[in-house]
Amino acid sequence: MSNRSMQPTTRQPQQAARGKLRLTYLIFIGVFLSLIVSVCYGAYTTHQRLESQLPRPNLETIVRDLRQYHQQTGRFPRDFSELDERLWQHARRERIANDGRSLSSLSNNYHYTLHTVAPERACVWAVPTGARASEAATHFWAITPERVERWTGPALKLDQVSLVREIPTQSQLALLAMTKQTTASGSRASSNDGVFSIFSLLGF
Repeated sequence: MSNRSMQPTTRQPQQAARGKLRLTYLIFIGVFLSLIVSVCYGAYTTHQRLESQLPRPNLETIVRDLRQYHQQTGRFPRDFSELDERLWQHARRERIANDGRSLSSLSNNYHYTLHTVAPERACVWAVPTGARASEAATHFWAITPERVERWTGPALKLDQVSLVREIPTQSQLALLAMTKQTTASGSRASSNDGVFSIFSLLGF
């Protein structure tokens, strides 16, 4: 038998081996790419879950709605239930506590407490909640139709949460490490103005 007649049979196993090697290579690439996509997607979903757990206060919206209620009625609402009934159309009823003064927001991981001191004055506590509460700040805002004074401090400890049930005194704000924020002009508001006039009104 001549060498020419043996060449086709020799090439067939070689071509089959190359085909198998190419198929194995393609499978390896596919598995490797799938692994990369899986790892990246897992990292993305973990990041999104952690981001959703980070408390983000929504005080600006609450202040806007409190002032809108004041414009319509001539006074601030006595509690969140009144605000929900008039402006929110019962959309937040299930998140309002039985006393009407507290509102829990699962979407931004904050617990709000409303204190209406007088028709022209209201105060709101905003306390972070959830798994990442310790990474967020506690806020106390004193609100009138014309201005807002803001205090910010660290997340409250369990034995401090009861303080949001009342309007804090100056000494309580200091104990909670709450710092008065600067005004839009960059200067600090006078200690005789704003919320401290509320202290005077209440006899603190």
